[in-house]
Amino acid sequence: MVRMSDATSTFVQESQEDIQKLNNALLDLEDDPESSDAIETVFRVAHNLKGNFGVMGYTTASNLAHAIEDLLDCIRDGELAVTAERMDLIFSGVDHLARMVEEISDTGETNTDPAETIEAIRASIDEEAAAGADGDETGATDGTAANAATVDSDRDVPLAELADDIDLAELEAETSVYRAALEVADTGSPQVDAMFVIDSANDEFELLRTVPSNAAIEDGEFDAAFDAYVATTDSDADRDAVASFFEDDRYVEGVTVAEVTDGIVAEERDDGNSDGDGGVEDDAADNITDAGADADADESTDGDSDSTSESSVTHSSKEVESIRVDVEQVDQLYNQVEEMVTSRIKLRKIIEGSDLVEAEDELEEHGKITASLQDTVLEIRLVPLKKIVGNFPRVVRDLAREQDKEIDFRMEGVDIEMDRSILNELSDPLMHLIRNAVDHGIESPEERERKGKPREGTITLSGERERDRVSVTVEDDGGGLDVEKIRSKAVEQGIMSEDEVALLDDSEVYDLIFHSGFSTTDEVTEVSGRGVGMDVVNQVVRGVDGSINVESEPDEGTAITLMLPVSVAIVRVLFVTAGDETYGVPIKNIDEISEFEDVTLESVEGRQTVTHDNKVYPLLSLGDRLDVPDTEPDGDDMVVRIKEDVRQVCIRCSDVIGQEEVVIKPFEGVLSGAPGISGASVLGEGEVVMILDVDTL
Repeated sequence: MVRMSDATSTFVQESQEDIQKLNNALLDLEDDPESSDAIETVFRVAHNLKGNFGVMGYTTASNLAHAIEDLLDCIRDGELAVTAERMDLIFSGVDHLARMVEEISDTGETNTDPAETIEAIRASIDEEAAAGADGDETGATDGTAANAATVDSDRDVPLAELADDIDLAELEAETSVYRAALEVADTGSPQVDAMFVIDSANDEFELLRTVPSNAAIEDGEFDAAFDAYVATTDSDADRDAVASFFEDDRYVEGVTVAEVTDGIVAEERDDGNSDGDGGVEDDAADNITDAGADADADESTDGDSDSTSESSVTHSSKEVESIRVDVEQVDQLYNQVEEMVTSRIKLRKIIEGSDLVEAEDELEEHGKITASLQDTVLEIRLVPLKKIVGNFPRVVRDLAREQDKEIDFRMEGVDIEMDRSILNELSDPLMHLIRNAVDHGIESPEERERKGKPREGTITLSGERERDRVSVTVEDDGGGLDVEKIRSKAVEQGIMSEDEVALLDDSEVYDLIFHSGFSTTDEVTEVSGRGVGMDVVNQVVRGVDGSINVESEPDEGTAITLMLPVSVAIVRVLFVTAGDETYGVPIKNIDEISEFEDVTLESVEGRQTVTHDNKVYPLLSLGDRLDVPDTEPDGDDMVVRIKEDVRQVCIRCSDVIGQEEVVIKPFEGVLSGAPGISGASVLGEGEVVMILDVDTL
């Protein structure tokens, strides 16, 4: 990956957000074609994308966004209907834009070639135009558009002011200046639409001035018509090309264009000559070619595209690479750092003076500052859940169409915030759960009708915060989990014996779906059936100190809830030893610590157990479980009893050596998901200590 400039980084982040907004607005439009809010959001975001791509020099992407914008314009005007096929075409274009943004993020350039998609979008527009045309004048498909409406303008041409705005040498050498007399389309907000036109003109040309002024237009002090004076050094940008540019703008209803370069030259030389026709040519609107279709097709192969077009895009998860920080939090962080520096200076002077009492007081104050700083940093790292689930509605829509299912996908409580690192880990598990709900959970419309259920199934992703924990639930109203089928599959796949499976209650049977390689699907599909998804969910959630709960009812649906910490794992741990090795056990998981000689031991089927309050706890030897050398048990060993709601078990260790608050770093790569270990912590002396996961030990 290349290092991006600040401008490119900001562009990529904003474009990714805009594409997500566009996807969701398009879904709203598809559900309700009459929604004015959806169509306005679609236009605003598509226009913003087109302009941003153009400003950054990504012409191909800008052309694609322009084509999408034009097709949406026809839908807004009632010329085209919202159909599934037409929405597929628009979504395909948006997918290409998303892919191109990712390429820009990775390499700074685009390789995707959207020429076929642009051509298909333009063809969809042209087909509708041809269908409603009379004769050959507007039904031609050779790229010639209907003549634009002419606009009469009696405003004076401000040659003197224009002469002050531009260098004479540039005019004589390579710059041309054009006057575009524009009439804004009647949408009820002429000043807003006019500002869109001005922004677009400024992106394409050098906008010298407008008459009336920008301020007057923005304040609505004009009659929905104005003049725009633009300069260009493009030798191919003649009067007709400039006219076509404005004609293609959906906010422009009429346009005439005239070149005023010679008049400015004469004015600047002060020889008394001026543009002879007042700057507006009567035939400015005659024979204006539609640069839209041809230019878009030509520029889409301008050298920055060499890959073939793809019809679909993989909806992959992305890490949260940036966060937005409130200014007050930044100020607070700065103040705390200042306090810490001051405290450090005081401590150094106190230590040099050997005043231990004063040193202890200052050290306590230093600890308070550190704790406050820690809280601020953790708060800054919090990111809303919607940051990683914003593309899920689009994922469900595409999967449902592939499988001919009707699904209403809802998201609730996605404004809850979690630490960025936890969200990054959570993205893939949630995607697995959503895909499984579509593939395994929701039945086909016909099957749902036979069961007396609505043809349309419902999948809900909801988030809720409870103190320092967050629950994220994926719930569907589908067929539910088949307990007996899970039992038989577990036996068939060699996971458990028939006798073992028979002893499991329903909740324990549900846990089998998280076993590595387990799947109830007889046929592997593009979505699932490989027996890896739910195993990944289990490993990742356990790795961030979370837990999973599954509830299901036949023909009523399934709900899978992930319980997760809000912040990174900064926890208080008890340090225990096994031989010469030291390990940490989270204090929150511990119920009691006892000397080995004080516990009541029994033997059940050859295994040692501890009896407490008439309950039997299996006794696990830490040295044996982790293959620690030289850990022969003796009478001085200690026993740590784990809380029953975590796991009904006791752990035998060599010794207990204290407790401390530490930062737990989960393992990555081959060590990720290792049973019995949730991560590691680096102590003050640089010693690395493994943190136990008592649930999988």
